[in-house]
Amino acid sequence: MDLFTFRPYLLADFQDSERTHFDIREALWIHVGEDWELRSGITRVFWGKTEFINLVDVINQQDLVDGDDEKLGQPMINLSLVHDWGLFDFYLLLGFRERTFPGPDGRLRTPLPVDTDNARYSSDTGPNDVDWAVRWQRPVNDYVEMGLSLFSGVDREPWYSFNFDLDNPMLVPNYHHKDQIGVELEFLYEGWAVKFESVGVRSERESYWAAVTGIEYSVYGIFGSNVDLTFITEFMRDSRDELAPGYLEHDIGLGGRFNFNDEFDTNMLGGFLWDPDTEEKVISLEFERRLYSDLKLEIQAVSVLERGTPQVSDTNVQAIAALINSPVFGEDSFSYAEVVDFLAGLIQEEGLEFIFDPNFGLDVLQEVQRMSDTSRKISVIESDDYIQFKLTYYY
Repeated sequence: MDLFTFRPYLLADFQDSERTHFDIREALWIHVGEDWELRSGITRVFWGKTEFINLVDVINQQDLVDGDDEKLGQPMINLSLVHDWGLFDFYLLLGFRERTFPGPDGRLRTPLPVDTDNARYSSDTGPNDVDWAVRWQRPVNDYVEMGLSLFSGVDREPWYSFNFDLDNPMLVPNYHHKDQIGVELEFLYEGWAVKFESVGVRSERESYWAAVTGIEYSVYGIFGSNVDLTFITEFMRDSRDELAPGYLEHDIGLGGRFNFNDEFDTNMLGGFLWDPDTEEKVISLEFERRLYSDLKLEIQAVSVLERGTPQVSDTNVQAIAALINSPVFGEDSFSYAEVVDFLAGLIQEEGLEFIFDPNFGLDVLQEVQRMSDTSRKISVIESDDYIQFKLTYYY
């Protein structure tokens, strides 16, 4: 049996032009055999068990202009084999897609815009690479399901460097090759669910492990209604600690998910993230409901309750010195050669007088210093709290 699916995606935003974009989420030919399937084309694949973060989910790139849960379509060839030993999936990922980012008027953006036109790649990778992945999953018994995965390719999570241009300051995304092994476990018993994801990663840049453990409890038909309520608790840990690029390196997540079990597929998820080391706190709310068979409403709200306040220098010389001493330098986000070239260019253009001008370029250097402070993660989010309404039309 042969099938073909096509799913284009168009997003229009009248406030942030970077969010207005077109993407092909799916253009996929599927051939179904007796105990195998072959999928060729563009599609999106989800791996993972937990709620707040899915460490093993590495196939597709994030479409960050549309939220951290949205993914870009990935060209691939996927062979699935059904066996008594479990389900085996083999992937050839044809080419790499760079991450999208909100513009200066977008929400949950960084203080400096990201220069997506000048992304950098390490010596062993590039945008035309062919990556590969393998995943095996199967139920162990009536209560436990497990999965193992391997991935080798371009890391979907970039690191950032500063372009050292005080007239047009921007962050530059840097992509590296990585090899990853992932483990997924899920234990289900009556209303309880225990979930676990862990990865071990080795790259040219670093080696680390990360894990997330979650416990969920579901109450069905609360107060005699059709509504189910699931309580969620998760703990995240990353061996890189403060040097992890995201802010979920040592955090606790609490949440609740309502499933209304109605004809409109109404559901709601509330979440609370807390970093016990820095006391940074974020709450979020997601709601979705079909208005008609071809129209869906989604509402998302995010509020940062407590964010860190990194210390910044009072003069440009102090700011440059602090950046050089930052641990970020040791992780290749900046290089001493770039700093030397930057200072030499300033001296050539401005003369030595800029050294004695304490405010020359200070605002930009303070932003870079703020983002390189590894002890505060949520503080790099440059945005007001927001509520987003989204209508999706299916045809």
